Amino acid sequence: MRAVAEHLHHLYAALAPWSALALLLLGRSPFLSLTRIFGSLFLAFFLLRIPIAGWSCFQWLMVLEPNPSFILTGLLVVALGQRVSGVRLFHPSDWKAGWIFGAIASIVLYPMALGLTVMDPYSLGWKPELPVVVATAAIILILRRKRFGIILILPFVGFLLRLQESHNFWDAVIDPFYGGMALIISAALLVKKIRKGKEF
Repeated sequence: MRAVAEHLHHLYAALAPWSALALLLLGRSPFLSLTRIFGSLFLAFFLLRIPIAGWSCFQWLMVLEPNPSFILTGLLVVALGQRVSGVRLFHPSDWKAGWIFGAIASIVLYPMALGLTVMDPYSLGWKPELPVVVATAAIILILRRKRFGIILILPFVGFLLRLQESHNFWDAVIDPFYGGMALIISAALLVKKIRKGKEF
């Protein structure tokens, strides 16, 4: 049973880097042939298996982040699905909601890790308060027809299925890669909004 759980952890952990690498290989061309699509998907898989100093690229990535958040994985899968199918699964407002949520979560969680506060928000991941907050955000977004609200359901599904090694709900919600991207993109959106406001 433990071996099965470990395999599930590795399969899930591989989904985020595989999706990200496949997106990079697909490039930005608006016209994708089936050969390009399947070639990129398979090449991403094999690149992650390339051995370096006795470990595969995927294993080295797991050293950096053994528990990709379910939200980051969901966003990457949506982006890959859009790219491959050519169908818009997320509208700009859905992506914006995802980046803002990630930025807020980062601001709450990571200052302690940087030694900027004595508060320990990470401990909330073992308490019911954090899941309640995330569930409330998901309900509000879904009622407002923001598809990112559906992504916020994924941490609960993944957490119940024990797809991560971590049992802290924070790790199901956010990771440094998602947090960093969200902060940068949210800051860029804020600057763009300020500049746009000055034009009027």
